[in-house]
Amino acid sequence: MRWSGSTSKRISRWSRPAKSILSKPSFCACLTLFLALFLTGCANFFPDSTATAVLTTSATSATYDTSITLTATVSAPSTSDTTPTGTVTFYDSATSLGTGTLSSGVATLAVSTLSVGTHSVTVVYGGDSNYGTSTSSAVSITISEALTDTTTTLTTSSTLISYGTSVTLTATISSTAATGTVTFYDGTTVLGTATAAAGVATFTTTALPEGTDTLTAIYAGNSTYATSTSSSISVDVVAASS
Repeated sequence: MRWSGSTSKRISRWSRPAKSILSKPSFCACLTLFLALFLTGCANFFPDSTATAVLTTSATSATYDTSITLTATVSAPSTSDTTPTGTVTFYDSATSLGTGTLSSGVATLAVSTLSVGTHSVTVVYGGDSNYGTSTSSAVSITISEALTDTTTTLTTSSTLISYGTSVTLTATISSTAATGTVTFYDGTTVLGTATAAAGVATFTTTALPEGTDTLTAIYAGNSTYATSTSSSISVDVVAASS
């Protein structure tokens, strides 16, 4: 069988080794640029989840209705110089207390609604295009009953006595349910203490020095009632007659 010249040329043309397009420098450059752009774009889809959320509080114990400031600090990992942005949510266990927007990695929230008891408070960072979510360690906050204000009134059995004569000091606290101790003073000198019963404490002394003595009584308070100080009373002590 004979092959025609034209057929032979076609066979020869197809049998030549094909030049690989991958060997062209322009294609390699384009591929490199494409991969660089692709990976840069994908970085936002694979956030660095190592940002750290830390919660601090202005107080870990307070009375009911006291305002406490919660501060969330979200820090980038040591390998990054990009400051975390976005929002944080503060929680009392599973109950949201409120949210805050980060400014330079910090957000604050003031709360005064915590009920009486112990609360486990955390902050959750919602993440951004660079960092994933993060939850802080819990901070325990104890809220106690608000103390009831009191007033203390001091009376004396006499405001003029002879030296060495006994005088009875009576402190009356505004609540008859108030318990605890009352300390009686002559100026800054402690004369003695007494235990309140039904809101009243009494103390008798013969130790007042001659002259004008300025007496006060201070109720120490307890877990329910706040401390209070009486107004002063002057007692004149004169020399005993011979």
